[in-house]
This record gives sequence, C-alpha cells and structure tokens, in this order.
Amino acid sequence: MRLQVFPTTEAPSEARRELSSLASRIDPRSLSDIRTVVSELVGMSVANGAREPIQVSVCVEGPHVRGTIHDDGTSLRAISRRESTLVLRILEGLVEEWGADRHEQQIWFRMGSASPSRPSDEPR
Repeated sequence: MRLQVFPTTEAPSEARRELSSLASRIDPRSLSDIRTVVSELVGMSVANGAREPIQVSVCVEGPHVRGTIHDDGTSLRAISRRESTLVLRILEGLVEEWGADRHEQQIWFRMGSASPSRPSDEPR
C-alpha cells in the first residue's frame, strides 16, 4: 500500500488509520507494531521540517513487511546526529532491520509479521 500524508500534527494518526487496510493480511499484534513504527517515523518527518507530502509505502512480502518513509525534511540528518532518540529506540525494538537511504531521501524498515490465520506465537 502507498499513501501520502501532509506534514501536519495529524499526519502520524492519519498514517496509523490508513494502515487498517492491512488488517486482513497481518495479525493484530504485527499490525500494531507496524502502526507504531510508521507513525513514529512520520512524526519524526513532521518534527524535522517536512514541507511536501510525506510518502509512505508498506508492502507485505510473505512473512515480512517492508516499508519506507520518504520526506523532504531533515529526518535523515536527525538520525545521524542523534543516535539514541526515542524514535530510534522504538524502531530498533520493533523491526528486524532498518536504514536510511540518503540518495532516495527515505528511511526503510523490514520486520516480521504473521498472517491473521496463523497467530504470531505459533511456530512458523
């Protein structure tokens, strides 16, 4: 799924709401984690001066979810300046891997998920 949100104080909650469309493909716990990651990254984009709409992409690929947040603000510079921000601690606690692509001006993440028909606490 792709969406764009305008960089306002409502952007993080708007992104969380839009992710509801993934509910049929991801278990509730994984969806909650994805919502948290996306809303924190969108919030960071807003806080770091995004002026143009923030582009969000989330794709379910088998047992994984990949996502990107693209903005025109200084989020990437903020990540390199402050290694221990709350957003980064949340991100590192919930995703398997993440990174920043300076050329594309985006932050990406990959995390595990379980389908709704297979609870996340059962063996895969």
